[in-house]
Amino acid sequence: MKGRHEIFFDEDRLCIEIARGTGVLKGFEIPKNKQDALLYHSGQLIDINWQSVQMIGDRCCLVFYPNDFFTELPVSAFELSGTLRPDCFELLRKLSHAIEMAGDRLYLNMDSVPLSNIWFFPNGDILLLSGQMGDALDMFELDEDRFWDKEAWLAHNCVEGFGKIHYLFQLLYYSLTTVVPFASPTVRENGFRAVPMNLLFEDANATTAELSRIVDKAISDDRKFQLSQRRPFAFFRSIIDRYTDVPLSTFKPGYNPDIESYRQKSERRARRKAFVRKKGFKTTMIIIAVMLVVAIASWYIYRAVKPPLTRDLNETQIIEYYYDALTNLDVGAMDEPLKSGYSGPDTVQVSSLYVTSVMQKTYEGTSLVVDPRKWIADGMGPLAPSSVVYGVTDVQVQQLSDDVFRATVSLWTSSNYLDDRNDLIYEDGMDVYKYVQVSDFTFRSRGDWREVTKIETVSLTLDQVIHVSYR
Repeated sequence: MKGRHEIFFDEDRLCIEIARGTGVLKGFEIPKNKQDALLYHSGQLIDINWQSVQMIGDRCCLVFYPNDFFTELPVSAFELSGTLRPDCFELLRKLSHAIEMAGDRLYLNMDSVPLSNIWFFPNGDILLLSGQMGDALDMFELDEDRFWDKEAWLAHNCVEGFGKIHYLFQLLYYSLTTVVPFASPTVRENGFRAVPMNLLFEDANATTAELSRIVDKAISDDRKFQLSQRRPFAFFRSIIDRYTDVPLSTFKPGYNPDIESYRQKSERRARRKAFVRKKGFKTTMIIIAVMLVVAIASWYIYRAVKPPLTRDLNETQIIEYYYDALTNLDVGAMDEPLKSGYSGPDTVQVSSLYVTSVMQKTYEGTSLVVDPRKWIADGMGPLAPSSVVYGVTDVQVQQLSDDVFRATVSLWTSSNYLDDRNDLIYEDGMDVYKYVQVSDFTFRSRGDWREVTKIETVSLTLDQVIHVSYR
């Protein structure tokens, strides 16, 4: 990885090399009010004054005054995945204390700390450079070095107060896997969705899987999870404590055969998003617009000259056909028995769910819209988070007159239709509502078939609420 800075002693002064070549300091000025560095020592933060940025030989260096704390050379935080990896749990525990105590004294309005600003001493002390000192290093860095040092670690879409913990979990991910979670172009194109940590271990096991689940959750953009951590630093240290005594050999980075299929899906998704973002949006919109015009025109022509597919069905069979199409999210089939120009009361809801299902299949490879018939047949087990249940079962039809038929159905949905203010959000699962819906279908004859001219909901009664856990 790029971004490392050499460090050495010169006449008892600790020096961090930031550039080489004479003349690099031309035009560089040290602020009159210098911000001290911070040293985490024995559980306390100590202000450490620094001397200047100056040339030592042909090396431009950040130079500290001699002091009693600097007796050995520290090691850069870049080595958390290298020479410092055997002690990464303890070092990150101390770093969490140091960052918590420092508050906004390091960098204002920024949660992550450039790795070149963190130095670990052999005795356990941690040197944190101030934002002012970090700016001096940043001024001389190449763009590639600056990316690995700072930009690859910025927290994304974090709630207030969780950004620093997001950053610390990134460092834990990096320490154990040797991979910077958000550095990959594919990951960044996919909305900063990092590779699941467990896929980066050669010998994944129950221990790595459990820790990976926690780290993956912590570095995701799950704002509900972030808001639930009332004491985020204590939460991070509790995770560190849980795994401090686990042998580091348990977390062995290397090739995992399960990663190939994940990477292929991620790369396909990233290519699609990049195409749409860069040049495909306008083309896609034109194609969609043309297809819509052709489809709409073709549909009306077809309806005008063709009898419906339900021409040979009686009224009861037509109602069953309608509800089967509804549950299958097939708006076209729902329209078959309806009078030309009439849209049933369920068309908008079904159309919306159909679009959602298609988009999920396109971008995620699967749809989270659940057919209740299949779910019931499978034993009504756990559902994936963000699932949407919608559909009808138990259709019963009663004839009220020559042209009016009453349908009583069980309507399954994950929405509280009777009181949408009382929809509850759970962390461990979701509620599925079963309603008894009664609707009247009015028919008329056209040619040699029957068609529906009106669908009117008579009543909607909540029958059952089922809490379903997430899988």
